[in-house]
Amino acid sequence: LYVVLSLAHEQEQASRDEARDLATRTASWFSDALDRALLPVFALSRLVEQLDMFATIPEEIGAAFHTGSLPFLPPEEAGGFMRRNMTGTSCSDAEKIERFNNIAATIKRGAKMEGILVNLQVAPLAVVCYAYPLVNTEDFEPPKVLNSTEIIGLDNLAESKRSASAKETIQSDGVVIAGPLTLRQCTDCDPTVKTAFIAWVTIDSLTENQVIKIDGIDHNKWGFATALINWAELVNRSDVNEKFIEKGLNYQLTRTDEVYNYQTREFESKVNILAGDEEFACDEINTESVDINTANNVWNIKVGKSEGFVPCWKKKSIAAAFVGAFIVSFMLMIICIESQSHHDLLRDMLPPKALRKIKNYKTCVEKYEIATVFFSEIVGYTAM
Repeated sequence: LYVVLSLAHEQEQASRDEARDLATRTASWFSDALDRALLPVFALSRLVEQLDMFATIPEEIGAAFHTGSLPFLPPEEAGGFMRRNMTGTSCSDAEKIERFNNIAATIKRGAKMEGILVNLQVAPLAVVCYAYPLVNTEDFEPPKVLNSTEIIGLDNLAESKRSASAKETIQSDGVVIAGPLTLRQCTDCDPTVKTAFIAWVTIDSLTENQVIKIDGIDHNKWGFATALINWAELVNRSDVNEKFIEKGLNYQLTRTDEVYNYQTREFESKVNILAGDEEFACDEINTESVDINTANNVWNIKVGKSEGFVPCWKKKSIAAAFVGAFIVSFMLMIICIESQSHHDLLRDMLPPKALRKIKNYKTCVEKYEIATVFFSEIVGYTAM
């Protein structure tokens, strides 16, 4: 039984170590993949800082609802979004649009992430000015298409669903990532992108008076650059899922966010599934978990076996060990009983002195100088 338990423990520990090692390597791969996907938006933000064509666009747009600023489109024209009227600005200038498209196309091709990096945008004062591709058919199989026409003029600070991320971006000095989220062209349409991330990289002021006011505090920012990342496609193109299937393991990659509930006025934890099983069927005992720091907060990957890390033969081997021990014990008991019966028979047949010699493996012989041999017969016994 000790041997069985020792071997089972060693195999279980080896399985757990293998699962944890795979979890660590997979988590690192996902972190590196996210970093690679963010490089193009960083490149775009640096180009915006260097090219004069972008420098004074914030002055053309102006802060929302201020006198002289670009007005918002009527609801029937805005498609249900908070969009500014960009007519007559650099954002509607055909020559500048073409120049931006050439810049963004060069960055997109250089990234070599076809089907993954699906859109690049710049948003002076957090208002979307340029987007490439404006109508994206190159990264999707027909009839899917990502049409960003109605995103032009979107004021991210005024749009309720984006204001929190936009404010966080303006207040930060790095990258802010929203998601995972689903991109659809209409409410009832199938998802164009099932799982996407939106990455915002802040851009500092390019002229002396460029300021974005957030909650009464001035921030010396021009705006930000944005990238839409098709995370589902990135995962599908990797061999991550196949590796886990090959090992007979389940996995789930998640990120936990603290989301403010305006009704309860409290922060609530929300777990976002980034990859792996939608429903993780393994309990805590049969799960190995690894945390990893990424550009998008701390991610966690859980790896487990639905049937458990304990070897399948352990229970049967323990049962067999018990049965074997019972059989051996029973046989020893029989031997002991037979030995005792043999001892009792000898004790009844032999004198104690002779019995002691036999038990000590000595020859039981007595020598007598004078002996008498007496022969007798029971009367009538012979005849019987």
